[in-house]
Amino acid sequence: MSEIEPEVVTVLEAVPEFAARYLALVEEADGDPGAAAALTELADYVAEVLASLERQRAVLVRCSLAIDTVVATGPDAEELVAWAFLDSLSPDHLRVLVPWLGPRTKALVRELDPGPA
Repeated sequence: MSEIEPEVVTVLEAVPEFAARYLALVEEADGDPGAAAALTELADYVAEVLASLERQRAVLVRCSLAIDTVVATGPDAEELVAWAFLDSLSPDHLRVLVPWLGPRTKALVRELDPGPA
């Protein structure tokens, strides 16, 4: 079996999630498929990731809209969202989510934590 080309090694080290697809490619080729085939497969993988992101973006927007609508229903709903939804998210997840939140929910986040969120 030939040595894996350095470009492929670079990709596999940077994107371990791609390894299973690369190994399937190796199996199909009965050995090292070469960097060109690996990068072509990586392009297919990236296209799938991008399509998944687009689908997930729509779900995230709908979730954020739903939460913002709930917050608008009154003070009891604000408390419900604050403690059942926002408090259930890790600080890292909340930090990533904040740009997606509607204006009412963002205001609630600022109320709960007036820091740089």
